[in-house]
Amino acid sequence: MALADGTVARRGRVEPWPLVVMGLLVGMGVVLGLFLRTAIVHRDTMVVDDAYAAGLRLSSEIEAGRRVAARGWDLELAAAPEAEAVRVQVRLVADGAAPAPERVVLRRERPAEGGLDRSYELTPAGDGSFAGLVPLPRPGRWHLEARAEVGGEAVVRRFRVDAPGPAR
Repeated sequence: MALADGTVARRGRVEPWPLVVMGLLVGMGVVLGLFLRTAIVHRDTMVVDDAYAAGLRLSSEIEAGRRVAARGWDLELAAAPEAEAVRVQVRLVADGAAPAPERVVLRRERPAEGGLDRSYELTPAGDGSFAGLVPLPRPGRWHLEARAEVGGEAVVRRFRVDAPGPAR
């Protein structure tokens, strides 16, 4: 477009960089909002209310584990996967003679996700072992903590199992 004095007027050029910066800021805000939502919905189950009491409890469990190991006691676990569960059999093994456990409790823990931990009491199988069916509602890695109580002592052992995904 020509002006009265003969010069040519230039159209105002729209610079793209302010729009790019604004888009990046909006995108960053959306990502931060998603992180905030995830943090609120999925609470961290690893945090304890009383760290001092938890430390004392851990120290006593470690000492009890040393006493049990000195006696030569240990736990064996056999796991057979089933549909969305695992059938477990826990047996107390010993270097010498060991009394039969009065009670065996198996605790399932999901290390990657909170809210799925649960304890199951196993029933005597008749051959000195304890058995039960433990549901594993999600595929992936699970921790099973077997705890056998013998004469006031507890033999504790952790095992890892992998739950298969849905059949394809």
